[in-house]
Amino acid sequence: MESEQISTGPAGLGLAAICVRNPNNGLIAAECVHLTGGEPLEDGFAFCQRVEWIPQSAYLRTGLQLLAHGPTLDDLLTAVSQADFQADGFRVDFLSLSVKNRLRPRRSIVALADVIPCYPNLANPQHRFLLIERQQDLFFGEVLSECQYSFQQHAAKPYRTSTSLSSQLARALVNLVIPQAGSLVDPCCGTGSILLEAHLLGLQTYGADQNRRTAWMARQNLAHFGYDVVVDHVAIQDCQRKADALVTDLPYGRLLKADEDAIRSILEHGVKLAPLAVYVAGRNITDWLAAVGYEQIEVFTVNKHDRVVRYVHRARANQP
Repeated sequence: MESEQISTGPAGLGLAAICVRNPNNGLIAAECVHLTGGEPLEDGFAFCQRVEWIPQSAYLRTGLQLLAHGPTLDDLLTAVSQADFQADGFRVDFLSLSVKNRLRPRRSIVALADVIPCYPNLANPQHRFLLIERQQDLFFGEVLSECQYSFQQHAAKPYRTSTSLSSQLARALVNLVIPQAGSLVDPCCGTGSILLEAHLLGLQTYGADQNRRTAWMARQNLAHFGYDVVVDHVAIQDCQRKADALVTDLPYGRLLKADEDAIRSILEHGVKLAPLAVYVAGRNITDWLAAVGYEQIEVFTVNKHDRVVRYVHRARANQP
């Protein structure tokens, strides 16, 4: 990842992000690193560099300014009472990331409110704070950003197939090229899951598919939400729309095993369309990507279910 991974301890406090926890989805950590600059720990907690991209995330939930830390509630209360922060009209919520809860949420929130020298406003807070219980320690921080779940609206698209990507997964794929990319092309767009997310996030978006039916479905899905996106009915070898990034879900499963040459042909042309690429495949195709001129190749696995694994590849084209 181009984003610098950091490991800031309690002494540094700083910013933190809270992620969904799913050990079978490597894309969660990849999205967190890319959007925040921090890698989540096992409990989904990540010390990070920035939190402003969290509203558009797929798997990140909350971005925080950490204000106090302590191994016990008494230690945390002392740290909060000594910290300097604005809290007029505040509210405190509780989040446990621990396997075994040690605190009583309501009692702990009341104790925190008692050491904050301001009046609360539970109904319409000016400042929202979060008490985070982890396995070995506690954090207190102010909520700066939250996931807006805007990808969920695309679950209502009128056309889909059995292989269509979920809106959440498609959003995470697009997030792997933001903010470097201002434009995106999906040359195997299917019913348009990736195009929907890219357009909503403000990228100049283009699509193509060699299947006439699915290209039509993609156009209908985009029009359903009022999105003006060009979708061409052409094979990828005939797609000439270049962009800052290429993001696509390759044909895989039975097709990948039966027609390796076709997939390699897609990659050979794809490397010419954009300097940054994200490919989803049914196996690790790092060797194929390297053979056509990609470098800095990263691979993340996402378990669709017990017997199906998606391999997400992020790579850069080898520039002459």
